[in-house]
Amino acid sequence: MLVMVSTCLILLMLHCVAAMEHPIIQQVVEHPGVREEEEEEDGEEEDNNMRVEGAFGGMPSHSTFRYKHKKRSKVWEEYKPIFLNGKVQFAECLYCRSRMSCKDSNGTSHLWRHQKICPGKEDVMRRRLKDSYFPCVLVNDNEPVTPGDPVNRIISETLDDINSVIPSRFKSKVWKEFSPIYVEGKLQAADCLHCHKRLSANKYGGRSHLSRHLQTCQARSQKGVFYPSSLPSLKSRGQDELSPSLTNGKVHTADYNSKLIRPGISGDNSLVARPIQVAPAHQPMPTADFPSLKKQRTSFVSAIADIGTRKVDQGTAYQELARMIALHGYPLSMVEHEEMRRFVKNLNPLVNTVSHNDMVEHCCALFQKEKANLKDKLALSSRRVSLSASIWTADGAEPAVNYLCLTAHFIDKDWKVQRMIIKFGMFQSSPTNVERLIHCKEACVPESESGAYNVIWDAIRDWNLDQKLLSLTSVGEVRDDASTSMLKGILVDKKYLPIRGKLYDIACVDDFLNNIVSEVQQYIMHLVGHMVTEFFGAHTSSSSNQQELVEVISQMSLKCPQEDAKWWHKILFRLEVLLHFKKSFPSEDVASPEDIRVAESICKILRTFYRVIEVISSPSSPTANMYFNEIWKVRTVLQEEASNEHGEISTVVREMQEMFNRYWEDLYLWLCIPVILDPRFKISFIEFRLKRAFGLKSESYLSDIRGTLQELFHEYCSSVDQPNGVATESEAFDADFNDSLDDWDQHLNEQASSQKSTELDNYLEDGLVPRKDDFDILNWWMCHTTKYPRLAAIAQDILAMPASAVQSEAAFTSRGPVIPKYHSMLSIKTIEALVCTRDWMR
Repeated sequence: MLVMVSTCLILLMLHCVAAMEHPIIQQVVEHPGVREEEEEEDGEEEDNNMRVEGAFGGMPSHSTFRYKHKKRSKVWEEYKPIFLNGKVQFAECLYCRSRMSCKDSNGTSHLWRHQKICPGKEDVMRRRLKDSYFPCVLVNDNEPVTPGDPVNRIISETLDDINSVIPSRFKSKVWKEFSPIYVEGKLQAADCLHCHKRLSANKYGGRSHLSRHLQTCQARSQKGVFYPSSLPSLKSRGQDELSPSLTNGKVHTADYNSKLIRPGISGDNSLVARPIQVAPAHQPMPTADFPSLKKQRTSFVSAIADIGTRKVDQGTAYQELARMIALHGYPLSMVEHEEMRRFVKNLNPLVNTVSHNDMVEHCCALFQKEKANLKDKLALSSRRVSLSASIWTADGAEPAVNYLCLTAHFIDKDWKVQRMIIKFGMFQSSPTNVERLIHCKEACVPESESGAYNVIWDAIRDWNLDQKLLSLTSVGEVRDDASTSMLKGILVDKKYLPIRGKLYDIACVDDFLNNIVSEVQQYIMHLVGHMVTEFFGAHTSSSSNQQELVEVISQMSLKCPQEDAKWWHKILFRLEVLLHFKKSFPSEDVASPEDIRVAESICKILRTFYRVIEVISSPSSPTANMYFNEIWKVRTVLQEEASNEHGEISTVVREMQEMFNRYWEDLYLWLCIPVILDPRFKISFIEFRLKRAFGLKSESYLSDIRGTLQELFHEYCSSVDQPNGVATESEAFDADFNDSLDDWDQHLNEQASSQKSTELDNYLEDGLVPRKDDFDILNWWMCHTTKYPRLAAIAQDILAMPASAVQSEAAFTSRGPVIPKYHSMLSIKTIEALVCTRDWMR
């Protein structure tokens, strides 16, 4: 017994001595935490360096803990294990640094509960989200690289240095086909020796993804076929260590001018600081659940693989470039600019440069593609189409060529107004245009391809509109052209136009209003020209007067005209400024009271003209029921000012009235029909207006309007019952042998016609719809198609008729719509492709 006690005492003393020699065992040993778990596919791919032994024999490190406990809970991604006497006794939260008991008998449920309420986790994740909205690469310990990071230190190491320092690191077979990339002395990436793609390869990522890449590497499957332009030599591989990036330029060194630090004779081994520049990857924004770093790296590598394997589709790139040129009106020669070529080469050296002629072909190909789609869309519509024809010129000096632009207007099956340019051709060209002969190899377009008749008829046949045409709204130059009248005769003879073309020839409203004002230009300038000149001369002579003038103009709602605006638009603006200035500064001696009254009268007339043109030529494509009321405003203001006490003003206004009345004879029919189709007014409104304006003469107008409406309705009824308008063979046979039944057939047709007329009568007899500001006439007809099917078809065609051939911006300019000067030297086919494509993409 005594011997046993002595033996125990001796062993206890030896153990105490050992404890004194190794004091570390008396302390709690902490080992670096590993935030994630990932299994290795191949045993040979395990990193031996990751298995770090403890300071005391048998003391496991965190890495040992990780690899010896493969089935541990994923909660350890959020904790660092604390070892005591070789066992895990505590777990330290990586966010708030709180330590919790973690014995084997405790389990990990309390660790999961802590993560849900951890106060530090939310702050860390919010900071991570703020610093980087994209997957990132860890090069600075455990923190992501962000644009706001301080200067990072980069050490360059040669391949010989790597092999000598860490000879046992690359035991996996994959390293025979990858070159390692180091950042700050740590392995961070691997470059494939076949396709030269860069993949993540830090010590936590494993090597299985490298093996998978080799199985799908296209360059490797080609059995040694390399690309000399991108194949790195040993020297370039050593230089590649300079880049802290992992893939395809996602992270770039911003400064390469600093010298690299290599061990040399001088022994200067100091580190050189180099700033890091980070560019976001093409990945979605981080979600609210804050993905872990493991998931971020996985998605990052997946994005790299997608970008690396994606081929450059040069055809699509050129098509997008053609869209950009057409939409913004850029010159085609921009593709041959040296700066543009360098820009494209820096984006992707594999992309071939494109020439001016190649770009012309791409623009024309895009035009044909879009045109085919629109022709199919138009063909599916059974409704009629209204056309508008305007004259375009080239921007710059006095043009030698005029172009005719043809636009189609219709209401689609969804009852939305549609407008699109369908033809852009040559209207007239100077026969001695030498410049065009040199640049375009065409002194002038042949007569068979130019002029109003040829351009319009070619568009009608090309778009299959011969039996779907309703009206043509054109400017004076086109209307006065003899070939235009000839075209109308041809269409009427072939029975392509409804009601014998009564609604076909429509004068452009803004064009005839401009003509009315232009006829009295000298009288208007005589009345207000001198007054306007004196006022602006006096109030622009000093800075104080200019400041007052600017204040008045800033309070006006009228838009300031452009430099190339029509003369009367500029006069209107100046008169508005003068009158506003008088109201703002009553004490100022602006002009005499009589001159002020003259200015107010002229301003009232021109203001009405301006607002009518602005509404009718609006880009929003107003419906035809709005035109009558706008034109009636012009008539009303002229009638009021015709009785002005000032003799000169009344003389000017009466001359304007005479011109208006001549235009009214051509306008009233197509202005009144759409108003009857407005359920808020119908024919009672037309009767009210015309009887008050024309008295007994109104009966002739009303009779013509009613007759046209009845004829249009019956023609639409016939087209619905017999769409083709042609008798079948059996019907023709019956007609030959049953002539005795013709009178019976006629009686049945008249009876059916009288029954159909009840639809029109019911519509006119029904009560008026209350007038509201938000009333939508197209929506009303769409909802009442079942009740009034034939009238709805008429409304769908009539309401699409345009009153203006140009939009408001061009309506107020002195030259009308223009094309860029650098486009005027192109061939007419190329100009048409650019103009039409631009209109279709807007």
